[in-house]
Amino acid sequence: MTAAVQTALRVPHVIAYSEEAVPQHLAFRRSAMQEPYLSYPNPRGTDWALGVLRARVRGNRRGQPQWRFMNTARQWRCMVKGLCQVCGQPAIDPDGRLPWIITETAYRQLGDGHHTSAPATCRHCIPESLASCPQLRKSGEVYTAASAEPSAVLADMFAPGPGGRAVHTGEHNVFVSLEWTDLVRSALATQLIVRLHDLRPA
Repeated sequence: MTAAVQTALRVPHVIAYSEEAVPQHLAFRRSAMQEPYLSYPNPRGTDWALGVLRARVRGNRRGQPQWRFMNTARQWRCMVKGLCQVCGQPAIDPDGRLPWIITETAYRQLGDGHHTSAPATCRHCIPESLASCPQLRKSGEVYTAASAEPSAVLADMFAPGPGGRAVHTGEHNVFVSLEWTDLVRSALATQLIVRLHDLRPA
């Protein structure tokens, strides 16, 4: 019965698919200041965004939906462009504000700042999301924000190994502020985190 329910659900725009995963072959290089930083052996300009290395993924939506994981590229695009995580369309309200479903797992408050790794959800998709997702039914609350700006990433962490090889430290989904340059150099970003401004209950 569980499988039948899942197949009836619309797969949100940001959800990763099994055949989108790409092996992450990584190495450490040295900057002009001789500081080690994480890179791909064959770096591309699109590998970096906001000064941090992003995990490479495909965008073909092939294979099985990986309900617990987001496609890094689609999640990042939704965050930067204010797109709905469910339908992939602009999430902004007619009044210029962005609706957000805030959950315990994707939200954190640092000082007076509100930070989340979950993209916005447009008004049209909010009822479906709350009705179909057990986690959202448990802890989701709808807010609106005046704007959102990149503040941090969730990342897998690496350390330099012999011959410049990148060795995974065993740490996944580590919160790394974009201002923490020492950690950023050793991070492989899997999700972008934004700070929400003027957050209000909807």
